Amino acid sequence: MKFLRFLLIFLVGVALTVVLLMLEIPIWIIYGSIVVLYLLIMMGPQMFTIYKSNNLKRIERYLNENKRKPIFAYPLAIQDGNQEKIIQAVQAILMKYKQPYVQEVYKTNLALHEHHVSKIEQLAKQISKDPLRTYYIAYAEALKGNFDEARTLKANLKQQWMPHAIEALIAKQNDDMLTFRTHANTSIEHARGVQKFNLVYSFANMEK
Repeated sequence: MKFLRFLLIFLVGVALTVVLLMLEIPIWIIYGSIVVLYLLIMMGPQMFTIYKSNNLKRIERYLNENKRKPIFAYPLAIQDGNQEKIIQAVQAILMKYKQPYVQEVYKTNLALHEHHVSKIEQLAKQISKDPLRTYYIAYAEALKGNFDEARTLKANLKQQWMPHAIEALIAKQNDDMLTFRTHANTSIEHARGVQKFNLVYSFANMEK
Protein backbone atom coordinates (compact mmCIF):
# COMPACT_ATOMS: atom_id res chain seq x y z
CA MET A 1 0.00 0.00 0.00
CA LYS A 2 2.80 2.42 0.90
CA PHE A 3 4.66 1.44 -2.29
CA LEU A 4 1.59 2.26 -4.39
CA ARG A 5 1.26 5.60 -2.65
CA PHE A 6 4.90 6.48 -3.33
CA LEU A 7 4.50 5.33 -6.94
CA LEU A 8 1.42 7.54 -7.31
CA ILE A 9 3.31 10.52 -5.89
CA PHE A 10 6.21 9.89 -8.25
CA LEU A 11 4.06 9.53 -11.37
CA VAL A 12 1.85 12.51 -10.61
CA GLY A 13 4.92 14.55 -9.64
CA VAL A 14 6.65 13.73 -12.94
CA ALA A 15 3.52 14.57 -14.93
CA LEU A 16 3.00 17.83 -13.06
CA THR A 17 6.66 18.81 -13.51
CA VAL A 18 6.50 18.17 -17.25
CA VAL A 19 3.31 20.21 -17.63
CA LEU A 20 4.66 23.12 -15.60
CA LEU A 21 7.96 23.11 -17.50
CA MET A 22 6.06 23.20 -20.79
CA LEU A 23 4.18 26.23 -19.49
CA GLU A 24 7.54 27.82 -18.60
CA ILE A 25 6.58 28.15 -14.93
CA PRO A 26 9.46 29.31 -12.68
CA ILE A 27 11.35 26.44 -11.09
CA TRP A 28 10.59 27.61 -7.53
CA ILE A 29 6.85 27.39 -8.22
CA ILE A 30 7.33 23.88 -9.64
CA TYR A 31 9.27 22.86 -6.54
CA GLY A 32 6.61 24.32 -4.23
CA SER A 33 3.82 22.58 -6.13
CA ILE A 34 5.54 19.20 -5.81
CA VAL A 35 6.04 19.71 -2.07
CA VAL A 36 2.36 20.65 -1.61
CA LEU A 37 1.32 17.60 -3.65
CA TYR A 38 3.49 15.35 -1.49
CA LEU A 39 2.01 16.74 1.72
CA LEU A 40 -1.56 16.37 0.45
CA ILE A 41 -1.11 12.76 -0.61
CA MET A 42 0.99 11.67 2.39
CA MET A 43 -0.49 13.69 5.23
CA GLY A 44 -4.04 14.37 4.06
CA PRO A 45 -5.48 10.90 4.81
CA GLN A 46 -3.74 10.80 8.21
CA MET A 47 -5.04 14.24 9.22
CA PHE A 48 -8.54 13.27 8.11
CA THR A 49 -8.43 10.09 10.21
CA ILE A 50 -7.10 11.89 13.30
CA TYR A 51 -9.43 14.89 13.22
CA LYS A 52 -12.42 14.26 10.95
CA SER A 53 -13.13 10.57 10.43
CA ASN A 54 -16.41 9.12 11.64
CA ASN A 55 -15.27 5.53 11.05
CA LEU A 56 -14.23 3.93 14.35
CA LYS A 57 -12.64 0.90 12.67
CA ARG A 58 -10.51 3.15 10.49
CA ILE A 59 -9.47 5.22 13.51
CA GLU A 60 -8.64 2.09 15.53
CA ARG A 61 -6.56 0.71 12.67
CA TYR A 62 -4.60 3.96 12.46
CA LEU A 63 -4.03 4.00 16.23
CA ASN A 64 -2.75 0.42 16.19
CA GLU A 65 -0.41 1.22 13.30
CA ASN A 66 1.03 4.12 15.31
CA LYS A 67 0.76 2.81 18.88
CA ARG A 68 4.49 3.20 19.49
CA LYS A 69 3.79 6.93 19.73
CA PRO A 70 2.44 7.65 23.25
CA ILE A 71 -0.14 10.12 21.97
CA PHE A 72 -1.79 7.29 19.99
CA ALA A 73 -1.24 4.59 22.60
CA TYR A 74 -3.36 6.57 25.05
CA PRO A 75 -6.72 6.12 23.22
CA LEU A 76 -6.00 2.39 22.94
CA ALA A 77 -5.43 2.28 26.71
CA ILE A 78 -8.83 3.96 27.19
CA GLN A 79 -10.34 1.34 24.90
CA ASP A 80 -8.77 -1.40 27.04
CA GLY A 81 -10.31 0.17 30.15
CA ASN A 82 -7.51 -0.84 32.51
CA GLN A 83 -6.98 2.17 34.79
CA GLU A 84 -3.34 1.37 35.48
CA LYS A 85 -2.58 1.16 31.74
CA ILE A 86 -4.39 4.46 31.13
CA ILE A 87 -2.33 6.22 33.82
CA GLN A 88 0.88 4.74 32.39
CA ALA A 89 -0.13 5.95 28.91
CA VAL A 90 -0.70 9.51 30.18
CA GLN A 91 2.64 9.45 32.01
CA ALA A 92 4.35 8.32 28.78
CA ILE A 93 2.84 11.33 26.97
CA LEU A 94 4.11 13.66 29.71
CA MET A 95 7.59 12.14 29.40
CA LYS A 96 7.65 12.37 25.59
CA TYR A 97 5.96 15.68 24.76
CA LYS A 98 7.30 18.73 26.57
CA GLN A 99 5.23 21.43 24.86
CA PRO A 100 3.61 23.56 27.61
CA TYR A 101 0.03 23.11 26.35
CA VAL A 102 0.40 19.33 26.07
CA GLN A 103 1.82 19.23 29.60
CA GLU A 104 -1.06 21.35 30.95
CA VAL A 105 -3.77 19.21 29.36
CA TYR A 106 -2.32 15.79 30.16
CA LYS A 107 -1.37 16.66 33.74
CA THR A 108 -5.04 17.54 34.17
CA ASN A 109 -5.97 14.27 32.47
CA LEU A 110 -3.67 12.37 34.81
CA ALA A 111 -5.37 13.91 37.85
CA LEU A 112 -8.73 12.93 36.36
CA HIS A 113 -7.72 9.28 35.93
CA GLU A 114 -6.19 9.24 39.41
CA HIS A 115 -9.51 10.61 40.79
CA HIS A 116 -7.90 13.69 42.38
CA VAL A 117 -10.86 16.04 42.02
CA SER A 118 -9.34 19.11 43.70
CA LYS A 119 -6.17 18.65 41.66
CA ILE A 120 -8.19 18.49 38.41
CA GLU A 121 -9.63 21.92 39.11
CA GLN A 122 -6.27 23.37 40.15
CA LEU A 123 -4.51 22.07 37.03
CA ALA A 124 -7.43 22.91 34.73
CA LYS A 125 -7.16 26.58 35.70
CA GLN A 126 -3.53 26.48 34.50
CA ILE A 127 -4.47 25.33 30.99
CA SER A 128 -3.57 28.25 28.75
CA LYS A 129 -6.19 27.80 26.02
CA ASP A 130 -9.91 27.31 25.70
CA PRO A 131 -12.08 25.34 25.19
CA LEU A 132 -10.24 22.63 27.16
CA ARG A 133 -9.56 24.99 30.07
CA THR A 134 -13.28 25.67 30.59
CA TYR A 135 -14.20 22.06 29.81
CA TYR A 136 -11.98 20.60 32.53
CA ILE A 137 -13.03 23.22 35.08
CA ALA A 138 -16.68 22.36 34.36
CA TYR A 139 -15.77 18.66 34.62
CA ALA A 140 -14.24 19.24 38.06
CA GLU A 141 -17.30 21.19 39.23
CA ALA A 142 -19.56 18.34 38.10
CA LEU A 143 -17.43 15.80 39.99
CA LYS A 144 -17.71 17.96 43.12
CA GLY A 145 -21.49 18.05 42.76
CA ASN A 146 -21.60 21.74 41.83
CA PHE A 147 -23.97 21.09 38.94
CA ASP A 148 -25.24 24.65 38.54
CA GLU A 149 -21.69 25.95 38.25
CA ALA A 150 -20.80 23.17 35.79
CA ARG A 151 -23.80 24.10 33.62
CA THR A 152 -22.92 27.80 33.73
CA LEU A 153 -19.42 26.97 32.45
CA LYS A 154 -20.86 24.50 29.95
CA ALA A 155 -22.74 27.30 28.22
CA ASN A 156 -19.40 28.75 27.04
CA LEU A 157 -18.26 25.55 25.32
CA LYS A 158 -18.45 25.91 21.54
CA GLN A 159 -17.43 22.39 20.50
CA GLN A 160 -20.72 20.54 20.37
CA TRP A 161 -19.53 17.32 21.98
CA MET A 162 -18.35 19.10 25.13
CA PRO A 163 -21.65 20.36 26.68
CA HIS A 164 -23.23 16.93 26.23
CA ALA A 165 -20.20 15.27 27.81
CA ILE A 166 -20.63 17.52 30.87
CA GLU A 167 -24.37 16.72 31.01
CA ALA A 168 -23.55 13.01 30.75
CA LEU A 169 -21.18 13.33 33.71
CA ILE A 170 -23.79 15.21 35.76
CA ALA A 171 -26.35 12.48 34.99
CA LYS A 172 -23.83 9.81 36.01
CA GLN A 173 -23.19 11.62 39.30
CA ASN A 174 -26.96 11.54 39.89
CA ASP A 175 -27.22 7.84 38.92
CA ASP A 176 -29.57 8.80 36.09
CA MET A 177 -28.25 6.30 33.56
CA LEU A 178 -30.95 6.91 30.96
CA THR A 179 -30.04 10.61 30.74
CA PHE A 180 -26.36 9.66 30.89
CA ARG A 181 -26.68 7.44 27.81
CA THR A 182 -28.70 10.05 25.94
CA HIS A 183 -26.10 12.78 26.42
CA ALA A 184 -23.18 10.37 25.96
CA ASN A 185 -24.55 9.25 22.60
CA THR A 186 -25.19 12.85 21.50
CA SER A 187 -21.66 13.83 22.53
CA ILE A 188 -20.24 10.92 20.50
CA GLU A 189 -22.36 11.87 17.48
CA HIS A 190 -20.90 15.38 17.46
CA ALA A 191 -17.27 14.26 17.86
CA ARG A 192 -14.93 13.22 15.07
CA GLY A 193 -11.60 11.46 14.69
CA VAL A 194 -9.60 10.29 17.69
CA GLN A 195 -11.79 12.41 19.98
CA LYS A 196 -14.81 10.33 18.95
CA PHE A 197 -12.85 7.13 19.68
CA ASN A 198 -11.88 8.46 23.13
CA LEU A 199 -15.46 9.37 23.99
CA VAL A 200 -16.92 6.02 22.92
CA TYR A 201 -14.68 4.10 25.28
CA SER A 202 -14.52 6.73 28.05
CA PHE A 203 -18.31 6.63 28.36
CA ALA A 204 -18.26 2.83 28.19
CA ASN A 205 -15.74 2.78 31.08
CA MET A 206 -17.89 5.22 33.09
CA GLU A 207 -20.88 2.93 32.70
CA LYS A 208 -19.08 -0.13 34.09
